[in-house]
Parts: sequence; C-alpha cells; structure tokens
Amino acid sequence: MRLAVPDLHQEEQVHQTGVALINLLGVDLFKFINSSLENSDGTDWLTTYRKSNLVYANYNFIDPSNLLKELLRVSTSPLRKPIRSLIEPKDSVAFFNRLQVVLDDRNDWVHHNSKYTNEHLKTLILNIYPIGVKLNLGIKLECDFLLSKLDGVTPDIAQKEDSAFPEVDSPPSKPSKMVETLAKVISKDELPIGTLVDSDFLEYSYVLHLTGQVRYRKSDVLLSEVNPQNSETIGALLIARKPTGGRLRLTRSGIIAAYFEDHWGYLATVSPDQWFPEHLHLTV
Repeated sequence: MRLAVPDLHQEEQVHQTGVALINLLGVDLFKFINSSLENSDGTDWLTTYRKSNLVYANYNFIDPSNLLKELLRVSTSPLRKPIRSLIEPKDSVAFFNRLQVVLDDRNDWVHHNSKYTNEHLKTLILNIYPIGVKLNLGIKLECDFLLSKLDGVTPDIAQKEDSAFPEVDSPPSKPSKMVETLAKVISKDELPIGTLVDSDFLEYSYVLHLTGQVRYRKSDVLLSEVNPQNSETIGALLIARKPTGGRLRLTRSGIIAAYFEDHWGYLATVSPDQWFPEHLHLTV
C-alpha cells in the first residue's frame, strides 16, 4: 500500500487520497509504457521523442494530466504502442473513453470542482480500477484496499461497475415506491437501459450520486434544491438503473445518458418540469 490510509470521516483526507490515487495512476501507467518502449525501441526512446518536437523538451509524462492528454489527443504518439499491444482493437475505443473519464475526474479533483465524500472517492476508484486490471498495473492493490475500506467488499476482475446489463444471477434489488410510481408513466417503447445514445448532448454535465442525488457539475447545485417535487422520484429511478452512479449527460429530446463500459448509454427520459430549470426546452 503506497498511499496513506485516510480517515474517511475527514473530507480533506478523502480529497488528498483521491488526488494521490490519480498521481499514482500516472506513475504506474508511465512506468508500464516506459518499460515496454525501452524493450522495443531502446532506452533512449524518450530522448528521441522529446527531440521530435520542442513542446516535449521538458515534458513530464509522469504527470497524469500530461500523460493522459498525450494518449488521448496524439494519435501518432509512440506512448500508445504498449497499450495497443495489450488492448484488442475491438476494445480500444472503450479503453480510451475510460482514459477520458479519468482525465475529467483528475481535473475535478485537482481543481476542487467536486465535493469529496466517500461515494465520490469510490466512483473515482471504480473509474481507475479497470485500467489497472487491463494493463496489470500495481495500482490495483491500492484500489482493492480502498474499496475494501470503503464498503467491506474486496473486488475481483469480474466485477464491472459500469456493465450495461446486470449479471443474470444477481438478485434484483427491490424498487422503491417512487420508482414503481414513475415506472407507471414510462413509455412501453422506452429504449433498453444502456442502449447507445448517439445524439448530440447539451452543454450540461451532471453527477449521479450513490444516494440518488443529481448534481449539476458547473454550479454544484442539487436537483433536490431546485426541483424538490420531482428530484426524489427521478433520483430513485436513475440510481436503481445505474446503482454505481457516475456522470450523466442530457440530449435536447430529454434523454439522460450515463457512461457505460465504452459508450454513453440510455438511462431515462425526462421532461423540462422534471429536471433542472432552464436546462431543457422540448419543442413540439
């Protein structure tokens, strides 16, 4: 365990642990890339690459922000080669989408754009964990430890927090009365949960917390604060369909999408009066 064991009752320590975990991902990910490229391209591969562009003259790839941006934005980067050697082409889009989610997480945590609770930390860990698994990074140990500390469950590789469909042998959780109430007005033509949403998203971005609370990321305002008459029912439905919570996006037609394994998938449809005021305007 390379991280200090946090007091989960102290928000400052939860924040420090999240930032430290992201930094540790940068260390482990670059260590994996560097070791692979030294074997394939020689020990001076990094010096050669830095000479290829003045931008890289003093570039620190251990910095998770620099490293993730390089991997996501430079399609010709040699740093992608070790990843491509392990990730099958059919899984490549999903993997790089996950790197983007972690980069977004990094920006939130480093720039204090979030509240730092146990559920936020757990969401961050669950976003990072599959990267460690797929590339066999040492950070898996820290993720396992922290997850165990957070909820007493030691995860294994088969556990995927963002599977589009639940395991067949998993007992369904009993829906709340609020979910049952909302289900009565849901169209029978509703898309299956997790169906790819390929419509353009509005500029708004949200977080679904494990409590069912929905937070607008830009202002940190909760749906319950601006729409108390609908927030509890909507939140209960969303968390019942996506028990691990996470990021949400919204289309002009009122479709709420959540991030699944490799795509933004269907979660629910809301009307303007059920959502944040002024965020949604449906036209006839």
